[in-house]
Amino acid sequence: MPGASWTNANPRSMLIRVFITLCALLTWPSLCMAAPVNSQTQAKVQTQALTPLPDQLLAQALQAVREQRLTDAEADINRLLKLQPDFHLAQLIRGDILLARSRPITRLGAVDGKPPAEDKLDDLRDEARARLQRHLHHPDPRLLPAAVLQISPAQPFVLLADAARSRLYLFENIAGEPRLLRDYYLSIGRMGTEKRREGDKKTPLGVYRITTHLPDQRLTDFYGAGAFPLNYPNAWDRAQGRTGHGIWLHGVPSDTYSRAPNSSDGCLVVTNPDLVELRRFIQIGQTPVIIAGHVEWMDRSAWTTQRKTLLATFQKKTRKTDLRQASLFLDPQERLATIDLPARNGPPENLYLHRQKGRWHLITSGHTQPHQKLARNDP
Repeated sequence: MPGASWTNANPRSMLIRVFITLCALLTWPSLCMAAPVNSQTQAKVQTQALTPLPDQLLAQALQAVREQRLTDAEADINRLLKLQPDFHLAQLIRGDILLARSRPITRLGAVDGKPPAEDKLDDLRDEARARLQRHLHHPDPRLLPAAVLQISPAQPFVLLADAARSRLYLFENIAGEPRLLRDYYLSIGRMGTEKRREGDKKTPLGVYRITTHLPDQRLTDFYGAGAFPLNYPNAWDRAQGRTGHGIWLHGVPSDTYSRAPNSSDGCLVVTNPDLVELRRFIQIGQTPVIIAGHVEWMDRSAWTTQRKTLLATFQKKTRKTDLRQASLFLDPQERLATIDLPARNGPPENLYLHRQKGRWHLITSGHTQPHQKLARNDP
């Protein structure tokens, strides 16, 4: 809050202003207001078990600050740092809490001594925004992701990256439908998404598969607990003339807990504990990784209608009468539907439906141009 001056040494007043400063700097005014009791309260309680512990403790600490319980806030932060001593954002918040006991502070990161580089502070503020956004706007468990419309029995789990919210969602396959199991803080390319060419430091958008596992023993410390390379560029990327390689899901160096939301050269980056946990759910060559610019959530009725429409379109176009063993994914931004057909050996075969001028075009992995138009209009 530029120009702010805190001269009131009263601890109660100082606590309120600490929180107001955090809210203003993180551009979340709604966090500064009393949380209303609404119809989603029960849903949030139901999803609490999905909250990764570091995120939960960080949210609890900020909530304690809001409620003027500085001692509790410090206890939560200390507990978090005991679990993750290298969590730089938690270190920064702890410093502010301690500093507020002795003198006024005017901004997040008002540490004594030589201040960190401003770009480092900006990275931590961005991370705070992303983590608090997750706490405030977690998906309603009654909604389903528009990007995941059907999951093959051969794929027990699906990963869905939401670049806009810096989250990686893990879904379990329940009778072909996605059920949110966990979600993780995620870092992406420093230049954002929609990768087009080699070296643009962007993260690609699309449907990918994990091709192999590279254990940490085979990598430098930069990749942390290991890496899972993706099959970028896939057939659709190549058809669009996109170039580049080496897009991985990997960890972080051993001296840090997490990275800023936009800090990689295009890879998906999670914390080392999260990557170790994800190993249990990943099947090499099978687990889909969908990277979306923004994940859209739908009620069950709309989601079911979308799935039936696209499955019927694929059936009509491919003359395949049974797609119950296939996976179906949708990228609304690119107007692209991808279907994974199981193969006897090796990875699934990909077919694509692309919408152009109100009509569907079918594209197979071996074709770069639409080879047939559907008779009906695009819904």
